[in-house]
Amino acid sequence: MLVLLYVQHLHVHARATRCWALAYAGLALQQTCRFLADTQAPIFNLFADIFLLAYVCYLWAGIRIFHGVTVYVMPVMLGFAIAVLWLLMTFLTGVKPLWRMLPIYLVSGLILMIAALGFWRARSQKHTFGFHLLGTLIFLKGLHLLDFPFFREQPEYAALGYEVSAFLDLAIGMLFLVAALLRQQDDVERVNDDLKLEMDERKNIERLSREREALFEKVFQMVPDVLAICREKDGRYLEVNRHWETITGYAREETLGRYSLELNLWMDVSLREKMLEILRRDGEVSNFEGVYRHKLGHPYNVLISGTRFDVSGEPYIAYAMQDISALRKVERLQEQAERELQEREKLLSTVFQLVPDTLTISKITTGEYVDVNRNWEPISGYTREEVLGRTSNDIQLWEKPEQRDELIKRIRRDGEVHNMQIAFRHKQGHITQCRVSGSQFEAGNESYLLLSSRNIDQELNAEAARVQVESLLRENEQKYSTLFQLSPIPLGLVDVQTDCIVEVNDIWLKEFGYQREGIVGKTTMEMGLVAQAEERKKFNDDLGRDKKVDQLEVRIKACDDHEMIFLLSARLIRMHGKPMCIFSLLNVTRQVQIEQEIREMTAQLEERVRLRTLNLQQANAELAAAMESLRHTQDELVRSEKMAALGSLVAGVAHELNTPIGNSVTVASTLQDKTREMLRDIKEGKLKRSALENYLENAETGTALLMRTLGMARELIRSFKQVAVDQSSSYRRQFDLQTAMEELIVTLAPMYKKTAYTLVTDLAPGIIMDSYPGPLGQIITNFMTNALTHAFEHRDSGEMHLHTHLLDDTQVQIVFSDNGIGMSEQVQKRVFDPFFTTKLGQGGSGLGMNIVYNLVTGVLGGSIQLDSKPGEGTSFTLVVPLVAPQLRVDNSKKNRAALAMPGTASTEATLPDTKK
Repeated sequence: MLVLLYVQHLHVHARATRCWALAYAGLALQQTCRFLADTQAPIFNLFADIFLLAYVCYLWAGIRIFHGVTVYVMPVMLGFAIAVLWLLMTFLTGVKPLWRMLPIYLVSGLILMIAALGFWRARSQKHTFGFHLLGTLIFLKGLHLLDFPFFREQPEYAALGYEVSAFLDLAIGMLFLVAALLRQQDDVERVNDDLKLEMDERKNIERLSREREALFEKVFQMVPDVLAICREKDGRYLEVNRHWETITGYAREETLGRYSLELNLWMDVSLREKMLEILRRDGEVSNFEGVYRHKLGHPYNVLISGTRFDVSGEPYIAYAMQDISALRKVERLQEQAERELQEREKLLSTVFQLVPDTLTISKITTGEYVDVNRNWEPISGYTREEVLGRTSNDIQLWEKPEQRDELIKRIRRDGEVHNMQIAFRHKQGHITQCRVSGSQFEAGNESYLLLSSRNIDQELNAEAARVQVESLLRENEQKYSTLFQLSPIPLGLVDVQTDCIVEVNDIWLKEFGYQREGIVGKTTMEMGLVAQAEERKKFNDDLGRDKKVDQLEVRIKACDDHEMIFLLSARLIRMHGKPMCIFSLLNVTRQVQIEQEIREMTAQLEERVRLRTLNLQQANAELAAAMESLRHTQDELVRSEKMAALGSLVAGVAHELNTPIGNSVTVASTLQDKTREMLRDIKEGKLKRSALENYLENAETGTALLMRTLGMARELIRSFKQVAVDQSSSYRRQFDLQTAMEELIVTLAPMYKKTAYTLVTDLAPGIIMDSYPGPLGQIITNFMTNALTHAFEHRDSGEMHLHTHLLDDTQVQIVFSDNGIGMSEQVQKRVFDPFFTTKLGQGGSGLGMNIVYNLVTGVLGGSIQLDSKPGEGTSFTLVVPLVAPQLRVDNSKKNRAALAMPGTASTEATLPDTKK
């Protein structure tokens, strides 16, 4: 053990020898515990077995470490703990020593036998015999542990067993030392071989490095771009290639050791700071564009890419630069060409859109639309996006397909067509007559068809013969190239700076009778275009502010001094870098003449209207007087209806009160007769106990019946009193909706109590309203009266429903419905009209539902909805606020006056009506 610890101290397979030293320490402690168990106490046998387990674990761990196999500590400790727990349990429970030791020694022996396999499998050319011998001794040690529990119980073999164990332990320990030393020797030889290989490889690397440096120098100089290497901390150039002098003008000797600011290379120093910021942030910069100053002073554009790298801990930066001055010059020329092309396209597009005719461009080969102008949608009904890429057949544009075939035939034969009358179908289905002109032109490798269409519906209806528009469309080599000349209205182009006319189209010359040579180059003032000062000022202001002028009315004289009226439209564009104005003139001379005639006719009509207005004012005054009389008559009818309904209500309540009061009178008279008989018997001395008891029983029963019937009458009178007060006035108060409805139903019960009709209620509790219970009761009364009068006509039975519930925190919904005969659509339209009734001449006045509508929308501030179908019943839905709006002051005073006079009913009370 001590030798192994020393060897471990010398770092000869330190981990393996340390485990083996701890194993032999456990073995020594085991032998010590065996001795103490024989001399002192048997408990030391338990410790001896524990140390045996430690010996086996460390021995097995050292062998695995020696062979380079990973040792997992947790499973080893878990197995060790389980074995120790087994020993403790068997010792404490008094198990026989043989059965206590047998599992421990069996497991330990098997572990050593398995560990011996590691040396038998060791692949060493030099020490195979030694490793096999060590594996054999460890295997024999494992066998010895397997038979130890059996031989220990026999004294004659115990001494031999100890000797064999000691020999094996000594031999294994010596061979462990030898194996560790031999393995250390092998490791030293392997390290020497590795050092030799590393030295050879380093020499080879140095040779390759020298070759690569030479190759790098050649590549560095041969790269077509400018390459430069500088230190990051001071920015001084350490190396540049041969192209540096070509671009910057500085020789290599002038550059090395200096930095860019010292050479004054940057035209804008802020760009250098920006590049360095990107380089510090990202570690590299790619395609950074800057402007350098040549040694001779002229600027040039460079494209810089750089990366940051370290050499021996020192940061350096490598730059690659390209001179892109020629490229930028080409790009500027290309941008200028593209700008001029865009201006030309803008001019052609503006002309294309300003032409008042409908213009379309389509492919000859496929018929697909390539472009349409703004007048396309009014004439066809399709938007530009809906037709691009589609054909006329796809949208069914042609009312007569044979006209399309004729058009294509003439185009292919003549290359163009003029003023062909064609019927087009609008998107909505109606037919539009148009006059179509068109021509074929080439653009690129594609043939296109340009068509100009003008709606001639008004021309055909207003005039029998209309001047045919001469053909303006001829040959066109590219798309939009001849639109200016093909326009059917006068177009012109003016230089804004000089006010000179640059170009006019043929129709302009024809309209005014000039020759082109006499127009081009002259100013608009010389030609009389917008000659008046006010018109010219408005034209210039609109053009300068909005870049356009739309339909400005101007007067222009032709060559023969004939003055005509035009609508001038113009757009401000830029052409070849100069502001240009393109304008169009629409001849509206005839329209202005027609408008003047219309104004004269309008003046005559206004005089006639004034005379008729005086007559109407007199008729309106007479009608207002008649309406006032009619309104007074209506108010009188409403009052009479209310009083009649109140009388009907009183009669019904009186009938209901007759039964409980009659019953009470009968009971009271019976009690009076019984009391007289009792008094007579008392005076005559004939009173018996049984007669007294019978009298008391009858009195108790009679008084109970009397109190019940009188209670019914009192409740009926209380409800009637509250309802009568509410319905006789518009008094506002806070009330519970459920209680108010229940009181109302009690007073209305006589109307249907003895009929086959029933009322079903679903009243939500706890709904507190600040409103007018009288008008609300009047509404429900009218609903029930109408239902009993109209809804169940010719029906043996019926059912009415009254339902209330909260919609939200501010509104309540009240629904009254029946399952009666319902209403027709004609009746529903007039149900709320005054004096409309389906019982004309049969007692209906036609004011009930009108009163309901006025009360709901006026007094209660809510809304009412009617739902009804013939044969399916009728439903009225009221939505009223929990807090009603304030009525006028005069109504409030009138209500307070009515309530201040008990026993009288206000003439403004709303009572049931019989109108449907």
